[in-house]
Amino acid sequence: MRTMIFDIDKTLLTGSHCHFYSFKQAFRDLFDVEIEIDIGSIQGMTDREIIFRTARRYGLEIDDGVFSEIVDSISCHYLENLERDRITPLEGAGVVLGKLHEMNVPLGVVTGNIEPVAWLKLQQAGFSEYFSYGGFGNEGCRRSSIIRVALERLAARDGPVNPSETFIVGDTPRDIAGGREAGLRTIGVATGDFTCAELKSAGADHVLEGLHDVEGFFEIISAYGAGVSL
Repeated sequence: MRTMIFDIDKTLLTGSHCHFYSFKQAFRDLFDVEIEIDIGSIQGMTDREIIFRTARRYGLEIDDGVFSEIVDSISCHYLENLERDRITPLEGAGVVLGKLHEMNVPLGVVTGNIEPVAWLKLQQAGFSEYFSYGGFGNEGCRRSSIIRVALERLAARDGPVNPSETFIVGDTPRDIAGGREAGLRTIGVATGDFTCAELKSAGADHVLEGLHDVEGFFEIISAYGAGVSL
């Protein structure tokens, strides 16, 4: 097995309540505007897309320089409020990551979170040590584009990556669609706002109620000839 990629929020952990509070603070700092993030369903959307769509909704112009300032401001506010966020690992996530780590499987993250916030959440959950590369929500608006960023980083380090030997695990239809677009194997986990049936309808190759089904998870990946077992 070449590599495993995980989403973060509602796939590995819960409790990121201060994330969007930090968005509001950043817009207040830079534009003196009180915003509401009211742009339809944002589940699985990247922070970059959320920022640009929210800015358009309020008639604000953002270029790359201003975007970088927003990212810095969000990161600062999130760090200040991190202890209020009550980040909680989801059941089974630590067991799955630990087992994959013992097997020397390269582990990556692909998340809608901007990179500094992503690493802070993983650190709070005790998971940051498991991950060696990733693609982040400040690096693209499309989920598939940040998946490709992550795979390019892995390829630069370890050599060519075969997408068909790579799994991505996520809790939203956007996770599944992005993985399929990038040619990856997809595993949907119903630990967020979507059911197994909804994730299957979105095109997931496999679905689980959550990573607490450790046996089910490893049965899925072992079926691809990875030579793994519990």
